[in-house]
Amino acid sequence: MNRAALIGIWLAFSLCLVARGESKSHLPYSAWRLGFLAPPNMEVWTEEAIVEDIHDRRFYGYESGTVSMGYNPNAATWPRYVGWGAGRYVTGAALPKRIYVRWQSLVEPQTYSVTLEIPEFARQQMLLQAPALIGVAGLAHDPEYYNAVAIGLAPGGIVRVWITGPGLEAIPMMCVKAQVEPKGPYGGQSNGKYRPLTAKPQAYLQAHPIPYGTWGC
Repeated sequence: MNRAALIGIWLAFSLCLVARGESKSHLPYSAWRLGFLAPPNMEVWTEEAIVEDIHDRRFYGYESGTVSMGYNPNAATWPRYVGWGAGRYVTGAALPKRIYVRWQSLVEPQTYSVTLEIPEFARQQMLLQAPALIGVAGLAHDPEYYNAVAIGLAPGGIVRVWITGPGLEAIPMMCVKAQVEPKGPYGGQSNGKYRPLTAKPQAYLQAHPIPYGTWGC
């Protein structure tokens, strides 16, 4: 293949990247991560998650289905150390501007939705680094970026957002209350039927009421 042909292929590939928006990310890492979690015992199912980045591009299909959730037979508060939740990397996106989420709170049951307006100070945090906490005690750890958004979904429609990263302690960024979805689960396509609870949350609810107010903003 001659040089002119190679240059033509390279230019076509570059234009394709621009068209897809991948040249607009301007991040110090390849992608940032979106994850979901729930308080212990308070099982959740995410139905839809849409990301809008700072260049007004939308990225669809980032719901996780089941979320990260522990089980504690005696408590349902947020853990001291919050992980980054069940989810995946938002490839090709710049920093987030808005995140829309719709989910089922299975312990109530109730369907909620919210559009999270990500504040500028959260985006600035996502460009910073800190030494990882996980490693051998007494040794210096490599710095990691705060390249993850963790969204906590609790009964009553309470939503908490943390910025975190590999081995880093999560930093709380915002807390809001979502709205009830009037059409119910699956946009009204399931005749009001929710996903069934798994065994451990069922066992918790048999012994405890839902502790509304525990997660309040």
